[in-house]
Amino acid sequence: MKSLQLFILTTIAVISSLNINAQGWINDKGGMYSIGVGGTQVFYLGRYGNGASNLGAAFNVAGEYKVHRFVGLGWQTGMDIFPGGGYYRDKGYIYRNSPVIGIPIGFKVNVHILEAAGAPIADRLDVYAGANIGGGPAFYTGPNSSVTGFMYGGPQVGVRYWFNKVAIFGEFGYGATFANIGVTF
Repeated sequence: MKSLQLFILTTIAVISSLNINAQGWINDKGGMYSIGVGGTQVFYLGRYGNGASNLGAAFNVAGEYKVHRFVGLGWQTGMDIFPGGGYYRDKGYIYRNSPVIGIPIGFKVNVHILEAAGAPIADRLDVYAGANIGGGPAFYTGPNSSVTGFMYGGPQVGVRYWFNKVAIFGEFGYGATFANIGVTF
């Protein structure tokens, strides 16, 4: 837990020291970029987990671009780590608790609610809801190491609070992450 807190504080300090031109959703005509940490749940394809979903830690990078005054389309990638996430059967033996490393590649769409409502606080506070879908390769690190795939999808809701050029955010949902915190610039 201390390493997570240190990561977040270091990230905020580094980004705060940069001369970045991004602002709140209402003022930004281009894109927003986020880095965050959280938890994820995916659905394995293939032989690992026999289609079972697995929980893991997510380190992610995302971008979102305006396509309308209050609608954004985006992408997300990063690294998911599933400790003990994989198992398989081999000649009567069951192997468990070998880490699986996933590389998610996904897309999302968000509706920025305060912007749509014309709320005056929308230049500092960004409340959004949307959906995500994606997948990627999962690298099984146990005996007979190999690669399989995974997929995810679902809704998300989030909130960002802007401090001039940098925001902190929290996002909850299903799919890419069930809980995610980080910074946006």
